[in-house]
Amino acid sequence: MKLTLKKSALIVAAAFSMVLVSGTTTANVTAPNKAHANNAQSGQDEYLDQIIVKYRNDRFNAEAYASSKGGQGELLNMQAQRLSKLQQATASSGMAFEIKRQLATGAWVYKASGNLKTSQLIALAKKIAASDSSVEYAEPDYIMRRLAVPTDPSYASKQWDMQESSKQPGGLNLPAAWDVTQGKGIVVAVADTGYVPHEDLMDNLIPAQGGQAGQYGYNFISSYVVARLPKPTVGSSVRGPDALDMGDWVDANSSCFKSSGASDSSWHGSHVAGTIAAAANNGKGITGVAPMAKVLPLRVLGQCGGSTSDISDAVAWSAGLTVPNMPVNTNKANVINLSLGGIHACSKTTAAAYKAAMDAGTIVVIAAGNEAIDAKLSSPANCPGVITVASTDINGARAYYSNYGGTVTVAAPGGGYTKAEDVIFSTLPTGKTSYTAMSATEVNAYGGMAGTSQATPHVAGVVALMLSVNPKLTQAQVKDLLIKTSRRPPANCPACGGGIVDAAAAVNAAKAK
Repeated sequence: MKLTLKKSALIVAAAFSMVLVSGTTTANVTAPNKAHANNAQSGQDEYLDQIIVKYRNDRFNAEAYASSKGGQGELLNMQAQRLSKLQQATASSGMAFEIKRQLATGAWVYKASGNLKTSQLIALAKKIAASDSSVEYAEPDYIMRRLAVPTDPSYASKQWDMQESSKQPGGLNLPAAWDVTQGKGIVVAVADTGYVPHEDLMDNLIPAQGGQAGQYGYNFISSYVVARLPKPTVGSSVRGPDALDMGDWVDANSSCFKSSGASDSSWHGSHVAGTIAAAANNGKGITGVAPMAKVLPLRVLGQCGGSTSDISDAVAWSAGLTVPNMPVNTNKANVINLSLGGIHACSKTTAAAYKAAMDAGTIVVIAAGNEAIDAKLSSPANCPGVITVASTDINGARAYYSNYGGTVTVAAPGGGYTKAEDVIFSTLPTGKTSYTAMSATEVNAYGGMAGTSQATPHVAGVVALMLSVNPKLTQAQVKDLLIKTSRRPPANCPACGGGIVDAAAAVNAAKAK
């Protein structure tokens, strides 16, 4: 059986997938402010007044040494010599320095008589190290600030889904969670249409195992026709390194959707990946829910959709399990996002693959579906043990298209079309057909979609945050914590599981577990 991208007069859906909003995709993105980006990343335009110097073989505790017999005079003499050399090296700055304290690492903090630009302190640090062979390293005493509120241009204006629930009823309450973690060290697999090399995604994509430079993830589509890849010269499968999205468009004569007519490529996988882990504070576009997590793109959907067999293998492989005739995955996923599905019972093949993945420690998160029916009729949302996600709108109500019912674990922002901004803004190329036909501007575009496909990556991202503070959590524990920490929807959301996910509460509960 196949899980397909299904189309109606109102929505384009990968059943568990998406609703594409026409007219919201923007090809022209505000150019990054370089000075602003530098300030966010390295503090180039800040003023500092301290420098840290580590001397070779200087590991003793100065305070303890000074209190020992004869230690005080020797220490003062050594410090005077060091300070004199440092002052000579930094004479051009016009600043006087004094010793502040020794750190646990053995390094020393020196304070200047006034403020200097970070770039000036970097230059002075180089002079200090060059002028004294006993110096192991010297560096500015940088000021660190909370990165809870990203500096990305569209975060404040278009990403309502990420905001504090106190400010935005439908928000995921992420800023307080980001004060704790941003998902570093966690791998999220995205089983979808693959990726497009969008500039806001590239830093967080995992290179293709066994592939070439510039390739990422893995293609699990067996059929060369569905994958839009060259016919293999040996065998019949085109599985292999690189999950590059070759487009899932269909023409009016397609055997997939004869009654529906033509449709453009969705670039669905890239939109989902951006919601999970678009880079933060890089001066570009948006930020993801877990902006320091890594994404392992797995291409399982092509033209006409994707097969249960391919998807099941991708799920098992993502968890580090053995798949015949394939290398073992060396970048095991902590979480897998599946924004796909169909209307049928959970097949035994699917159930077995998901159970094996969950038993291996990978958390499985799946979209509830976009048919406005009981999610128990939609697969793989109805598979045992998985985390099934319904969609809510900007007001915190259940989106009109979202599936619902006892199968739903929790709800999350997915967009509801209640007004123009009630969509999920993410990385979304604007090309109509093939990736190879797109310009750089079309590749690096942003746009809005809505659906349970968009709600699901919000939860997958929150799970990544939870695992980054407690990597030992099991599927059952994560599911339980998500339910217990979810907040009551502020608007009508019947059969929405535990409620709307609260990122901050979930992360804190995971940390305390």
